[in-house]
Formats: sequence, structure tokens, C-alpha cells
Amino acid sequence: MGSIEIPKKREYTFDIITGDDFNTSIIYGNLNSLIIDSENEVSITIESSLGYLIFHNSQHKGVKYYAPRAVMQGDIAKLIVQYQFDKFKLNETLSIRVTGPTSTEVKIIMRLD
Repeated sequence: MGSIEIPKKREYTFDIITGDDFNTSIIYGNLNSLIIDSENEVSITIESSLGYLIFHNSQHKGVKYYAPRAVMQGDIAKLIVQYQFDKFKLNETLSIRVTGPTSTEVKIIMRLD
């Protein structure tokens, strides 16, 4: 019998308290998914240090899996080309902002390819 080599996935875990802005170190790789865990309803925003929005959810509660994707646009402004979604290719620091009830702890797991 042969063996199958499974590529190693990289994973970052962040524990963030509401009201704190959290800045990561430089992250390299393709953003595969986010798993977010919060007991209370919170708003979560993840932005690149280069200024573009990676993820935003204003009504998150519980444990949920998200797969943020970059959207390709056509020649005409605001025209989304069908089936042109790609993983974010990260090579920068990220700013994570969580707002909601005071002193709520939110756990974010970021998986990269």
C-alpha cells in the first residue's frame, strides 16, 4: 500500500477582547478560512495594513466557519465577473477589530494554505 502525503496547513489563533484593536505580525499565505467563536453578538472587522477589507460581519454569535474570498471585477466598475472568487494572498500585517458587549472574549482561528 502506498501513502498519501497531506500538505501541512498553517493555523493562527487569536484571543481578542472587545474594544481592543489587535495587529498581527506579517502573515504570508493564502487565506483559506476563519473560524470565529463568541458567546455574545459581536462585530468583527479584519483589514489589511495596505488598506483593503478582508472580512466584516456585524452580527456574529456562536461558532461559525467563514471562507473569505477576494472578488474579481470586470472592465466596467462594479461589474462582478461570475465565478471569479479567489483566496486572499496575504503578505502583510492585519488589523483585527472586535466590538460588542464590554469584556467579551472572541477566539479567531485563521487557516492558511
